[in-house]
Amino acid sequence: MTFIIGRRRPSITGRGRRWGFYWWVFLLLLFAACTGDTETEQEGEQTSYAPVRMVGVSRAPLGDSDYGDIRVFLTDGEKATEGLFKYEGTSVWNTMVKLKSGIRTYRLYGYMPDNGTFSRSITDWDDNGAVLHISGLDAITTLDYCVVTGVYQAENATDTHAAERGRFAFEYASNRMNYINLLFDHLFGRVVIKLKTGDDYAALRTIKIKTMQLQLADISKVSADITLKKEEGIDGIAYNITETEAKAVTIRNSELTLSTTPVVACSAQIAPLPALLNKLKLVTTYDVYDKKGNKIAERTATNQLATVMSSLEPGKEITLTIAVDPTYLYVLSDADLDNPPFIIEN
Repeated sequence: MTFIIGRRRPSITGRGRRWGFYWWVFLLLLFAACTGDTETEQEGEQTSYAPVRMVGVSRAPLGDSDYGDIRVFLTDGEKATEGLFKYEGTSVWNTMVKLKSGIRTYRLYGYMPDNGTFSRSITDWDDNGAVLHISGLDAITTLDYCVVTGVYQAENATDTHAAERGRFAFEYASNRMNYINLLFDHLFGRVVIKLKTGDDYAALRTIKIKTMQLQLADISKVSADITLKKEEGIDGIAYNITETEAKAVTIRNSELTLSTTPVVACSAQIAPLPALLNKLKLVTTYDVYDKKGNKIAERTATNQLATVMSSLEPGKEITLTIAVDPTYLYVLSDADLDNPPFIIEN
């Protein structure tokens, strides 16, 4: 901004001196206003940003699960910025991440699904990885808790190239659109339960499953401290029990008629803590029918799962086949026939 000040004749009157004083005050105020405008523009440039857009998500194989909100931390030197990719359905996420203007390299860490009630933080980050802390996770759940183990910088909104495990960095620029794809690995292990009836027993009775629950007497919530490492992904997970209330999760709530062929009845995700697995039990309610279709009895079966679940690991799946099959059918009384045991075969 340029100001041209014309010369004028000196005045010895008080009025002239006053007008001269007012003129200089005006110039000072105008200069201050221009300076203020410049500072505001500079500040706006510092806070302008281009969003980071999610193009696609992939997960290590472990059953079929829904997507959800993705909570992320983006690290840059000594700073960590928290944000959210809000899931809108049909593989679409809205960006809720704001980054400063400029060009810089970020490393992204996070988890899915986030429900807003989890306590979360990130520590010990550097160019080689970070430690992600999540607390408030359900010890047993039908949700598939996952953590980011790979980031791919996509070229455009249609580039669905899969991310590689152990690569967390991408280059952000505020003067263009930024696209990324994420790879997730599973935080819990998965159990799949199959049911069937024995050949001989199926000739005498029909079993109809009503409900199935996984129960814990005194464990409800857990935390996970996940160490993430460059070129590797998950380097280790430390689980801890954080809440000790009783926990019961219904994993099947619809009728299922059994046959001699094993059929998948339900599945669940479970935190692989030995202290948890040692107390885990499966409770099944079912009805017994004779071969004419008459309902004979309502029964409940309880199976302790400590032994068969002891090998459960994060990202691994265990399949349990349970047979409804009384032993020594030819000597069973009517009461025994209508109260068959549920036997875990493998």
